[in-house]
Amino acid sequence: MELKFPYAIAIGIPVILLLALLTYGVRKKYKDGRKVANTEFIEKTPYFKRKLLEYRLCSIVVIVSLVLALSLLMSLIARPFRSKQTITEIHNRDIFLCLDTSGSMFHVDLEVCEKLKDFVSGLQGERFGITIFNCQTVTLVPLTTDYDYIIEVLDQIEEACQIAIDVEENGKYYDTEDYVKYQYIIDGTLSYAYDSGSSLIGDGLASTVFQFPELKEDASRTRVIILATDNELWGNPFVQLNEATDLCTKYGVKVFAAAPEEVVDYENYKACIESTGGRLFTLASSTMAKDIIKEVEKTDTSVLYKSDITETEYPEKLVLLLTICMCVHFVVSRRVKL
Repeated sequence: MELKFPYAIAIGIPVILLLALLTYGVRKKYKDGRKVANTEFIEKTPYFKRKLLEYRLCSIVVIVSLVLALSLLMSLIARPFRSKQTITEIHNRDIFLCLDTSGSMFHVDLEVCEKLKDFVSGLQGERFGITIFNCQTVTLVPLTTDYDYIIEVLDQIEEACQIAIDVEENGKYYDTEDYVKYQYIIDGTLSYAYDSGSSLIGDGLASTVFQFPELKEDASRTRVIILATDNELWGNPFVQLNEATDLCTKYGVKVFAAAPEEVVDYENYKACIESTGGRLFTLASSTMAKDIIKEVEKTDTSVLYKSDITETEYPEKLVLLLTICMCVHFVVSRRVKL
């Protein structure tokens, strides 16, 4: 137990005791009233003795309760508290999920998002973000440690992908609610210009690279991108895939790629991904998403330790005791008419 203002007790308690001694310790001289002769008989009666004892006891209770109440008040002013030091382990790693949301990628996106939720819930201090792209890139979640929100966004992406799969493969129809949910992974990623293209992978990857803060200033952080695409490029991107992976290599960003069983220009795509220090996984493996997560978990991380000191005050007991003392004081003082 510590005190924020210990001087309140150091000064207040002696002053209270001194005032109590000056007020009740000095016997007052007789001034008013009439003296009565021959009171010896009355003082010897059991009734008088009982009343005198009651008066003296009540007087002591009144004085003690008042002194205690004032002392407790000084203790409250001193503000007692307990301090606790907690040390939190923070992993010095940033992870971005970069999803191609073109029509051919819904199965891959669905599996990746489904498996990543358990991974995200187990993070300790790592920052996680989400971008989606088609012919344009949209940042759904900037780097954050709000894992509950990330899982909520992954749920929304997963739901949108499932709706799209049901419509395209199972012949279901959108209702208004489903259409709104589906648009969650479409809005902002499409440009309706004729030559805007589709699955502009280089643009999506390069845009995600520059979502990492302090790329040049802070080289100590581990940076990872989980890229989901089938490499089926249509159109003319501003940044080619090999240029985007060169950027990743330059800034030390590892790319782990998830793809369907059929990947366009597989060998070239694989070479680009592996040039960053990452690996390519496809749906040909039934454990694709789990394998990616294992590889991400292996990436080197530097651990930081954050020390926090929390102060907690406990005034409830003192307030309760103060209230009891004041109640006793007022009740007993009325009894003895002090």
